[in-house]
Amino acid sequence: MILVCVTDQESCTRLIKAGRQLADIVAVPLKVISVRPHGSGSWMASEELEYLYNMAKQLNAEMIIRFHDFAAEAVADYVRRQPVKAVIVGEPPQPGQSVFISHLEEHFPDLAILCVKDNGKLQPALVFQGSDEAGCAG
Repeated sequence: MILVCVTDQESCTRLIKAGRQLADIVAVPLKVISVRPHGSGSWMASEELEYLYNMAKQLNAEMIIRFHDFAAEAVADYVRRQPVKAVIVGEPPQPGQSVFISHLEEHFPDLAILCVKDNGKLQPALVFQGSDEAGCAG
């Protein structure tokens, strides 16, 4: 399966669409996951999250909501239990510096972690290694 990680921003639509395209190419299911902090009892009250839920549904993807205070650990736990072939994330705010991506790469060195740039292009995600590497390969 392809797993798309989203926040509660409508701009995450481009991640779900990129995930759908990749899932269709490799003929696997698409799932979308959003991790909410503990105590976020009104998680579906967010108009943005509801919008993403409806987008996922339109694109034939299941949307999963997890409650955890550390999103990367929640996603890692899901990946451990499911046959995930690739994880899709958004472009980090600071190029090459994503604790989320670093955590996943550390726990799953063979897992494809792909980044959707603002222009919608899907590229391998890279973590900061003390060089000039960007958050998404250029």
